[in-house]
Amino acid sequence: MGAASGKLDAVVFMGGLLIGIVAFAEVYSAIYDFAWSGDKGVFTLPALLGLSSFVVAVGVAATALALFWLAAVAERRFRR
Repeated sequence: MGAASGKLDAVVFMGGLLIGIVAFAEVYSAIYDFAWSGDKGVFTLPALLGLSSFVVAVGVAATALALFWLAAVAERRFRR
């Protein structure tokens, strides 16, 4: 509905959707074995990084706060 009425955010969303579909179709043959490799066990971010759960949680929270701050800066800068 939004893309049909010409709303820019909907048009950009639809463009990204189409680009994602085409990109996945292009790389699918290269990732086929990985995509269908099956169960590899349980992986967690702390185990993969070799850090404690607390450190990973603090890092994820800090990253989220930094990105929220960056989004606020971008909104102020690009406000019309």
